[in-house]
Amino acid sequence: MGRGLMDQRSCGSSGKLSVCCWLGTAVFLPLLISQSWATQRKPGDQDASRRRLDRQTIQLGTGARVEFSQFHSAALDSDREYSIFLPSTYGSGSKFYPVVYFLHGLWNDHTSWTVDRYGDLHEMIDKMIGEKKIPEILMVHPRGDNSFYTNFVDGHQNYEDYITSDLIQQIEKTYRAKSGRQWRVIGGTSMGGFGALKIAFKRKDLFSATAAHSPIVLPKDPSLITANGQNSERIEFFTKLMAPIFGNPIDPVRWHENDPLSLARVLDLKGLRIYFDYGTADRYNQMIGLGEGIRALDEVLTQRGVPHVFVEHPNEPHGWELVSRHLADSLSFLCRDFEN
Repeated sequence: MGRGLMDQRSCGSSGKLSVCCWLGTAVFLPLLISQSWATQRKPGDQDASRRRLDRQTIQLGTGARVEFSQFHSAALDSDREYSIFLPSTYGSGSKFYPVVYFLHGLWNDHTSWTVDRYGDLHEMIDKMIGEKKIPEILMVHPRGDNSFYTNFVDGHQNYEDYITSDLIQQIEKTYRAKSGRQWRVIGGTSMGGFGALKIAFKRKDLFSATAAHSPIVLPKDPSLITANGQNSERIEFFTKLMAPIFGNPIDPVRWHENDPLSLARVLDLKGLRIYFDYGTADRYNQMIGLGEGIRALDEVLTQRGVPHVFVEHPNEPHGWELVSRHLADSLSFLCRDFEN
């Protein structure tokens, strides 16, 4: 069993992170980046185990379906793809539905949640609805590239604005989606967990709840990594991945403006429902101190008296594998206040 925390405790400042923890992060973060960068593919060279190559509508036996579509995003000045789950009753009647936005991780896209490798999550969602474990919903997966769902330093690739403005407008004008923060929630995994937490923390006027599986939450500012004598090849991987988003060298101000842990220390999160989890066998716990960062987020929220659910899953893995095991928990949490 994992452990969950929902209690309120006295407010206070966190920041009690060990030097050892950060040194470990400084040593292993370049390893993560080098691994990820080495597996990057050229545009159009898609791995069928990570992405669905066939973009035809997926029809489920119940009448539910997953559609793949695109629209022009002003924030990105380009056409952007997304997928959307429509419940079995969507094809008839005039009912409007609440919306779950879900953000993918690094090297994945808006189709990844529908592939066998990651558990055919669309089928799981349909089953949960059929068993009345969650109400009928629309579920939207935008393509976020490797953006951390953050506006780039060049001012032209504004991925956060794409989510908070363009995508919401597209969904609410195209589908029978309920409008208003009480009918919108946002979740994600890994890089998408980072994005879901930070967007919800910054824009609780848009979202009423957030849930993150294995979110990329670092114990400290990654700009400090360059002061620890790492070899140039690993630093190059790191800067290539992060430079368009956070600057080169990394701008600590931009980092703290987008980092969930930093935001949790300063923002008023009253009224936002928050869930996050990770596995103790997550491969990134040793590489980047992921578990330390996530536990630090729990500590900060607890000390500030912010109600939340934090679950640590013994001997469980990272990313989509964790999502496939615990999607029922996070979706039930996200959809809790939606009317049936």
